[in-house]
Amino acid sequence: MHGRHGAGALCGCCERCDRVWSATVAADKPTDADQLVRDLLAQGSESHVDYKTAMSAPTDRRDRAKLAKHAIGLSNRKDGGYLLIGVEDGTHRPVGLTPGQVATWDAAKLNAALAPYAAPPPVVQVFRGSLTDGTVLLALHVVPFDEQPLVCTKSVEDDRGKTILRKGALYIRTARTETKEVSTEAEMRELLSRAYVKKADRLLAEIKALIDAHWPGSAPPAAVDLLRAIEHDLDAMKKP
Repeated sequence: MHGRHGAGALCGCCERCDRVWSATVAADKPTDADQLVRDLLAQGSESHVDYKTAMSAPTDRRDRAKLAKHAIGLSNRKDGGYLLIGVEDGTHRPVGLTPGQVATWDAAKLNAALAPYAAPPPVVQVFRGSLTDGTVLLALHVVPFDEQPLVCTKSVEDDRGKTILRKGALYIRTARTETKEVSTEAEMRELLSRAYVKKADRLLAEIKALIDAHWPGSAPPAAVDLLRAIEHDLDAMKKP
């Protein structure tokens, strides 16, 4: 999804988030963002989609911490995920956002607000779309981590002393649609394996570029065999 949404305003806020845009609502001609929110609503709450009721962008420290927890967990997924704002979580009924609420979800400000809660910081893209009846929803696309999984950098408790975030924790999104701290060896192994594959993919691309630069169109058999062996191993690692 990253960088493939068609026309829109460019943000250029960082290397992982080069397309953050807000689509206009057109009931007679759905935009890409309209289709996105409709598709996410039809899918239901899954491991890569979380529903949130209509609300303004959080300004309270605790509310920001709760949003940051979801962003960290989704970013640590293989393909990232979405927060769909304007939908009742229990009933999955779309209630929509008011123009005033929509206006608070500025992508640049949102990313700046979430940055202190994780390293590397989460990257979130903001999409504004509408349903066929004109109900406006927001889809927050949480971009998957680049090479290093996101680690929580702040501890925050609610007003009863219950932990919202724990400094040093790794949060993940589970198949049971919950965001939780990594607590088992298997969960840690899966997350670290994902990071290793991402780095290996980048290294493979660099090796290919180096070979092409030295032997354009005529790489020696040994180099070709090496690339095939690396690709084979990477493919095996990517299989569930």
